[in-house]
Amino acid sequence: MTKASNETKLRLARFKDLYNSALASSESDRERMRKNMDQYLGSDVIDGSTERATVVRNITYEIVESEINADIPVPKVDTSCYSLTREQNARAVERLTSALRSRLPFEELNDRDERYTYVYGGSVFYIEWDSSQTDNAGEGGVRLHLLSPMDFIPQPSIDAVEDMEYCFLHFTTTASELVTKYGIKEEDLRLADCEYLADLDDPMGDAVAVIVCFYRDEGGNVGKFVFSGDLPLLDMPNYYKRKFKVCRSCGKGTEECRCDKPSYGYIDLDNEQVSLEDGKRIGLPYYVPGEFPIVIRKNTLGDTALLGGSDCERIRSQQQAINKVESRILQKLLRSGVTPIMPEGTAITLSNAVFGQIIKTRPGESINSYGKIDTTPDISQDIEEADRLYDQAKRVLGISDALQGLDATTSESGYARQLKIARASSRLETKKRMKHLAYCRIYELIFKHYLAFADEPRRFAYRDTMGRMHFTEFNRFDFIESDKDGNYYYDDSYLFTVDTNADAQYQSEVLWEINLTNLERGTLGDKENPNTLMRYWQLQDKAHFPYARENVEYFQDLINRQSESDSPNTQPQDKKGKNNEKEGKKRIC
Repeated sequence: MTKASNETKLRLARFKDLYNSALASSESDRERMRKNMDQYLGSDVIDGSTERATVVRNITYEIVESEINADIPVPKVDTSCYSLTREQNARAVERLTSALRSRLPFEELNDRDERYTYVYGGSVFYIEWDSSQTDNAGEGGVRLHLLSPMDFIPQPSIDAVEDMEYCFLHFTTTASELVTKYGIKEEDLRLADCEYLADLDDPMGDAVAVIVCFYRDEGGNVGKFVFSGDLPLLDMPNYYKRKFKVCRSCGKGTEECRCDKPSYGYIDLDNEQVSLEDGKRIGLPYYVPGEFPIVIRKNTLGDTALLGGSDCERIRSQQQAINKVESRILQKLLRSGVTPIMPEGTAITLSNAVFGQIIKTRPGESINSYGKIDTTPDISQDIEEADRLYDQAKRVLGISDALQGLDATTSESGYARQLKIARASSRLETKKRMKHLAYCRIYELIFKHYLAFADEPRRFAYRDTMGRMHFTEFNRFDFIESDKDGNYYYDDSYLFTVDTNADAQYQSEVLWEINLTNLERGTLGDKENPNTLMRYWQLQDKAHFPYARENVEYFQDLINRQSESDSPNTQPQDKKGKNNEKEGKKRIC
């Protein structure tokens, strides 16, 4: 057995011990999260009782679903210390993250993120650089994963990711993925942790549990260790450092190696050669992020700082009580009925059938000799109590009828109703701020990954305030700065927030109404002027009004023809304007 394999086995045993210890320590939290999810899904369990509820009125699901917000925060980037170059770089970062916000599957992730956050109290985002991604812009790109808090195992007793020395992520993949991604031999798969067998005849389809550990070494550098059961998959100290694949036998790269049976490994690259604008060539350390690639979104601040408080826990008593009341209502109704009263000796056969029973009177008997007892219960108080509990649960979480759309009227405009909902949801502002904070950290980590790994400039399109399309690029060499001693470094000191005014883009109908009102009131200019009408349709196009783009093109053509008619001898202007000017200095590696 080689020295390297011995060290790997020792490290595997160490990380497994840490994982098992952290998993055992988090079991109470995991059990609470399982109970919260069961409640959201409509569990019939009654706390402290072996009996089950016969009726589940799932107010938890109804209330949580009314909180779901489809808005994806829009990034806004500012400089920590102003200069023209830094301001241009801030705009480049802002446009980069905005472009990725449109390309990455944020809509799908947000849908799950919203429910995880309200049910569990938080959700976990994991950002990684995927060098296998290729497009016209260059090699590599960011991948964004959303994990349930059930799949995040933190270091015990530490309430903030940035303070942890290690943490674990749990993934489920297939055996074939292990072979493809990590180069595992098929005969070694018996050491992996198979969660279940997909097909006895096809072991490559087995579901396998993969544990990813991020840790800090003695120098504070982030490392990554991946394993499944007793099978080590990846050991990468200095996770963020640039790696170069070499043969362990000859020390050459994959293209130069001529060994019969090469055994490849990775070595760290510390510096790169960079050419500046003035022609000077320098040796510059690669940019290395210092954070774990993990962001936790909290619901609201709870007893611990790692996750926020769960909405399910806050209304659990109301959910339990309303299940008991609704079950009692059903029991009362099932036991109710009409019992006949008749004189003794009456020749009638009693039956439990609802219909078909005929009572015959004897000769000389009066119909008044017979009667009935109606045992149909009064459930009005039970219904009132159930509704009271439901209103109580909504008040606990700050959910109003306006937010749920239960007080809709036909006499108010869409804009007025939107303002009403905004006022009604003011108690939910803390949750919104927690979401914004999480996305600020996500966008910052995305920027730092591109600063560390994106060698080629990334070119992408964006629209200005007039709706015109432009092209710009993100070039990591634009972020090279020098200190007072002449030492060069990558400047990552940018402030990430979200554009709160951009939320309105998800409320298109509201914007359409506002734009039309502004046009009619003349705030955009003379509404008979084609320039004013073009500006109006540009705003509508930005708000995604149907066929607005065609109207913009129509008025643009109309304005151009009028301009040519008014000034037939005017020479065409140079098409090279400010919008085509170079946006900041560019360095070429």
